[in-house]
Amino acid sequence: MSPPTVLVLDDEKNIRRSIEIALEQEGMHVLAAHDVAAALRVLHERIVDVLVLDIRLGDVDGVSFFRKIRSEGFDVPAIFISGNATLTEAAGAVKAGAFDFLEKPFGAERVIVAVRRCLEFFAMTERLRLIEARNPATEVVGDSAAIRKVMAEAVKVASTHASVHITGESGTGKELVANTIYAHSERRRGPFVKVNCSAIPETLIESELFGHEGGAFTGASSTRRGGLFEAAHRGVIFLDEVADLSLAAQAKILRVVQSGEIQKVGSDKAVRVDVRVLSGTHQDLKKCVAAGKFREDLFYRLNVVPIRVPSLRERPEDIPLLARFFARRSCEKNNVREKLIDDEVLAELRRYPWPGNVRELQNVMERLVIMSGESISMLDVPEDLLAAADNASVQHTGSSLRAFRDAQERNFILATLKRNNGNISQAAIELGVGRTYLHRRLLVLGISRKEWLT
Repeated sequence: MSPPTVLVLDDEKNIRRSIEIALEQEGMHVLAAHDVAAALRVLHERIVDVLVLDIRLGDVDGVSFFRKIRSEGFDVPAIFISGNATLTEAAGAVKAGAFDFLEKPFGAERVIVAVRRCLEFFAMTERLRLIEARNPATEVVGDSAAIRKVMAEAVKVASTHASVHITGESGTGKELVANTIYAHSERRRGPFVKVNCSAIPETLIESELFGHEGGAFTGASSTRRGGLFEAAHRGVIFLDEVADLSLAAQAKILRVVQSGEIQKVGSDKAVRVDVRVLSGTHQDLKKCVAAGKFREDLFYRLNVVPIRVPSLRERPEDIPLLARFFARRSCEKNNVREKLIDDEVLAELRRYPWPGNVRELQNVMERLVIMSGESISMLDVPEDLLAAADNASVQHTGSSLRAFRDAQERNFILATLKRNNGNISQAAIELGVGRTYLHRRLLVLGISRKEWLT
């Protein structure tokens, strides 16, 4: 795979050369231009992954140049640099679509980190674009081996007529797996009916699933009504939380699976339907069978091909991709400019145990998008999530070792803050960490302002 290409546009030779050396040492291919004419020639001749440019290029306005090349179809992300830009100019660069803004003088590490973050962000954006282009409604997002295995199983079984039983904790995405099976099956041009069995009252479940004759029971309409199995004729029905069905409803579903026949409430006639049945639950159906709550014969009919969806805790490597995916969706939904997520936030999200799985992560990301500023930083992460992540770490690493380490860290941070008269920026520099990270540790370790000012 070829290294990324970075174009550096600056009228100061020393600046161009220092950036070139720093990025080349990181394995990047760097092209340098001293004016906009030279930069345009490079853009016409080469594919550039990142543009690093000064906001002031002699008599030329760097922001205007960036807008010009964007209007001409050069969709290259930009990092602006400047030593004397005004706040208005910096805001104009961001508004024009700049990925980052670096103020001179800056060290080699600062520009390396900015370029790498830019490359990673736009690579992730492209991956998300491809996912959404394939089918945003049915796509399970993730690159982990665990989720790839699930998707491979779903696609493989889709072309058959077998019943599939999908298991996994609540919020893991069982419905998305069912969507995938339907979308890759020969029945994809037919109806796809989803039923949340736990949401339908027990007194109505049979009528909802199989329909009823007019006036068949108290409260029934006077006209005949078809059920969800009829609605799914020549298609697929997904019975989610199937363990919540009554034994009477289970008996009727067994008849559908075995013979393809349904019987409406209040009727003695059988109606044939052509339906493929998918089912799902967060419960252990074998235990339900043993407890007499679920029919054993129906269990074996539904569980021809079992697929287990892993919890989010089992695939933490997917969390950064999912977080960016949901953040992007939330920005579009709430008409908000796309936001960057700090690496420290992504690391913290990986530490959190996610009892609500993917659904909980989706809700958290929407909250962060709405409540954050230009980007999502550690200061935006809810304290309850930070505390839960730390508790999970305590359980994982052993409480005595963790407690000792936290106590030592607490004393060290407090001493540094006092030495710097409570100046968090100076303390962060001395500690060798970012301000946002130090703020997070203050919250996690319970260090109050009055402690370092006494």
